[in-house]
Amino acid sequence: MKKNIGLLTLLIGILILAACDNSKTEIIENNKTKSVLPLVQDSQSKKDEEKVISPPDLDTEEGVREYLIGEWECNIEYISNIVANMTIHEDLDFELSFYDSNTNEAKGDYKGNIVFKRIYRDPDDAPDMITLQFDDDNYTESDYYFFHRTIYDGKRVMSLFFAGAYDSVSETLSFEGRYNSIFDILRGHYDGEYNISHVMLEKVTGEVTQEKPRKNDDFYAVFWGDGVPYESIWLDAVEWTPREEGYDPNYPVPMIVNENEEAESVLYKIDQDRKFDILGDDVFKGDVYYVETDEKGNIISLIGAEYKEFLEESSEEYMDEIKEMIFFIVEDIGEIQEYLNNGMSILFTGETIIIDGEECYEIDLGTNHDDIFTRELHYAVNITTEQVYEYDVLNDEWEEK
Repeated sequence: MKKNIGLLTLLIGILILAACDNSKTEIIENNKTKSVLPLVQDSQSKKDEEKVISPPDLDTEEGVREYLIGEWECNIEYISNIVANMTIHEDLDFELSFYDSNTNEAKGDYKGNIVFKRIYRDPDDAPDMITLQFDDDNYTESDYYFFHRTIYDGKRVMSLFFAGAYDSVSETLSFEGRYNSIFDILRGHYDGEYNISHVMLEKVTGEVTQEKPRKNDDFYAVFWGDGVPYESIWLDAVEWTPREEGYDPNYPVPMIVNENEEAESVLYKIDQDRKFDILGDDVFKGDVYYVETDEKGNIISLIGAEYKEFLEESSEEYMDEIKEMIFFIVEDIGEIQEYLNNGMSILFTGETIIIDGEECYEIDLGTNHDDIFTRELHYAVNITTEQVYEYDVLNDEWEEK
């Protein structure tokens, strides 16, 4: 009897342990034991699979159609409090509404349908433009270049660039008079002549990006928003091409000045010792920035791409002016002028050194071959006082000339 009670107790204990084990359950089938995953874990795995990023297929018309279907929102916070909501259905009918996010006051409700167009693409390719055809007679058909931007924080972002409105009478595209983009409603009470030619709409998808932060690297990236304010930001690394003067592209500039293989963003942490220097100035969604990270992948520097280009160009012009000034100063030194008359050249690198407490620019005299410069004499010039120094190699000191 005691033996039977012991066996019963052991069996109950095994059943309790099996019930507490959420990772697997053992069953006996044809005298063999096998493990099966519980339904709870199967359900969770399915949810995780639904969140894994699946890049949208934008190479076909059907792929673009599937991409557009859903609920989109546009909120240009730095312009006004007006928000746009756009719901696109499977048949490409849409509802577009505007409201004031502070007062919840409606600013307009519109319906219509979307038609695909191809401007610079072949008929068999995916569309590069969409037309919004409104049921409201107050608005005519409006054309927009369509552009997928990125996936970040569980959302997709697409850009629409206003390409004009279609006048059914003249059968032409126009930007005049009433043919402004309907998204100009987002201006709110702003009465200027500024038209909103570019809007970015976001759709919640729950997708999870797979890219990891770049470590100890410098690169260009598009800013898409904050994670935790002053602690992390979403960036999408891109290949950025500076815009040249007189550049007249077929597509709007943001569509072609940056490229990336996978349009998905990464959440980067900010170096907390430099956070106010890094994010002290306003950063704008959709703009390109030059980024530097440390060995942990934390951002240590962030500057606008175009502003960086401006600084570099300004610095180059400034150094050219410094170089001319230095050449003018050393021409008054008979010894240096004699070396130059005998075929020597001046090498200016922009490097500086402190002499007698003041910054001086270093220059070298030597022979300039096609592929190498042979340094022979070393000088320094104070462009403020116009004092020239020669380096004494034997005594390791600078001598005034």
